[in-house]
Amino acid sequence: MSKKEKVAVVALDAQSLPRAQALALRLNTAVSCDPNAVSGMVLEVSQDRLALRDTTQPRTRALTIDVAKRRYAPAGKDLLARALGRQCQSIIDATAGFGSDTFDFVRRGKAVVAIERVEVAAIMLEAASACCPGHETGGLQVVCGDAIEKIGSLKTVDVIFLDPMFPDRDRHTAKPRKAQQFLRRLAGEDADGATLLQVARLHARGRVIVKRPRHAQPLGGTPDIVYQGKAVRYDVYLAGGGVR
Repeated sequence: MSKKEKVAVVALDAQSLPRAQALALRLNTAVSCDPNAVSGMVLEVSQDRLALRDTTQPRTRALTIDVAKRRYAPAGKDLLARALGRQCQSIIDATAGFGSDTFDFVRRGKAVVAIERVEVAAIMLEAASACCPGHETGGLQVVCGDAIEKIGSLKTVDVIFLDPMFPDRDRHTAKPRKAQQFLRRLAGEDADGATLLQVARLHARGRVIVKRPRHAQPLGGTPDIVYQGKAVRYDVYLAGGGVR
């Protein structure tokens, strides 16, 4: 199993120092007011945003969460909408990461609980959720912790969505996106996806959806329905009495 990286916290201005200190305490890590005094993975804290930066790659942009960034699928080709089903009103995003699927679900009008076990990612999700439409009405809740342990304590929902880390890619394929690279470094290897699927199938009211690379093996057994695109596919496992 790969070693998990720690994250330092840096306050980019004096006004942000109290917030940075609180986040550093939560992460059990160091805090600094000097960006040049920290190295490796760094959570930058300013008055208007949180950003995650890899200081070993100084010419690259920091990772931020943009809740306004939208996905556009051609008419009739929205595979995710088909995977969710027409009756889906509530979702647990059990592997929320940095929220690309989470905020997409909220924009679709679903009530969403986002679970993320990498604490710095959960912190960034919490901060971003305050800017997301639907947050004020309870349409989005962020839970920090292991989904295998947390799901059973939550209300049942129509759909549980899983997007476990994709298997390592070979040299002939493109590198994963920055968010995926950062999550792998912060979380280590993702070895319990099959167990999470079993837990999710016991708790989902309607169906469990697993996002997979197009040619990867199913996470656990043959799915009931498959929606396949050019790069990814959605494996759907129906709960008892679930509808297609």
